[in-house]
Amino acid sequence: MIYLYRDLTKKGFSDYQIKKMVQNCQLYMVEKGVYSVTETYDALEVIVKKHPNVVVTLETACYCYKLLSELKLPYTVATKQKDRKILDRRVKQIFMTDTLYPIGKSTITYQSYPMHIYDLERLLIEVVRNKTNLNYDMYQEIIKSYQRLTRLLNLEKLKGYLKFFKNEKITERIEKEVFQK
Repeated sequence: MIYLYRDLTKKGFSDYQIKKMVQNCQLYMVEKGVYSVTETYDALEVIVKKHPNVVVTLETACYCYKLLSELKLPYTVATKQKDRKILDRRVKQIFMTDTLYPIGKSTITYQSYPMHIYDLERLLIEVVRNKTNLNYDMYQEIIKSYQRLTRLLNLEKLKGYLKFFKNEKITERIEKEVFQK
């Protein structure tokens, strides 16, 4: 589990106590202001903890949903358009217009920690929108995974989301590639 310095101070630990816990290997310093209770930790957990406004999307979200077999780095996250740039080489940040950012945003527990991620319907739209930016083989693997999941998709929700994306090619591509095998 990852803790930020401010979380630890809110729990009543002083700066001295935090340093002592690090010395005694009760806590491990991941980076400045970020601590782990174990020596090994998930870098994605660090990112979502440090940046609570990010939404996991594209390749990273596909891996979390098991639509992809391999995790591609850097981690891909979406933020609002006017959010501060994340200066972290492990993160690929996509600035999303404020009207599109909250659509399909949900919170899941992934490997025992909570994170914001786009639901399957919104993620499908993002994958199709970014087809040219994704590796061809990766895109094909994601689409094949979605073809197996068609019964689990909420078509009404998908149609509702598509209204916000004023591009008919997205709708056509989803129908052609996912629903007409």
